[in-house]
Amino acid sequence: MAPNFFPFVNDAFSPNQLPESVKALLRRANINRYPKRSAIIEAGKESNSLYLILKGSVSVILREDDDREIVVAYLNPGEFFGEMGLFENEPQRTAEVRTREICEIAEISYENFTELTIRYPDLNYAIFSQLVKRLKNTTRKMTDLAFIDVTGRIARCLIDLANQPAAMLLPNGRQIRITRQEIGRIVGCSREMVGRVLKSLEEQGMIETEGKAILIYDSALENSSDEDAASQ
Repeated sequence: MAPNFFPFVNDAFSPNQLPESVKALLRRANINRYPKRSAIIEAGKESNSLYLILKGSVSVILREDDDREIVVAYLNPGEFFGEMGLFENEPQRTAEVRTREICEIAEISYENFTELTIRYPDLNYAIFSQLVKRLKNTTRKMTDLAFIDVTGRIARCLIDLANQPAAMLLPNGRQIRITRQEIGRIVGCSREMVGRVLKSLEEQGMIETEGKAILIYDSALENSSDEDAASQ
């Protein structure tokens, strides 16, 4: 079982709860604060640093041109990004990483991180564990694109977002804030299609929408959990 390196509570960084390996990493890292919608990594740029999210969340984005982009993942406190360059001879960034809110992020050079892993090999294990998790999520997304219609993909997207740390817990469900356009970038469809599907889900009593705010009712979350358990 992977060690629990990152016991973040309420999206707050708690340094006293961290193991020595992560404390050592933070001592060597530069810790920076970024405003909302800041580009931390740009695709095509030279890759020489690893990042660890301490507060806030970021989007990982693949861009085809100025008008078309896909949101590959959201990352939250305790998650690394920029790790691919650790395993390449001539590393270049393959995706853009952009803050979704005000973030506090630790940046450490690959050289310093590699030196730390000699003394703290559990840091490598943390990287590999997160890579495996992301590979599973990518495989599931590819399966969804191939076999699930757009309504199913949007419904699953909402469930996933409701389980993110940024979701607000309410008495009758969980509320997220996201634009129709961004949902479309996650599931691979137009903003107009997202709007039609959200209206249909609202008519079915699964969600409630008000502007960017979307409430996913507990009943929808429970049904999703039951379906996931049955498929395992």
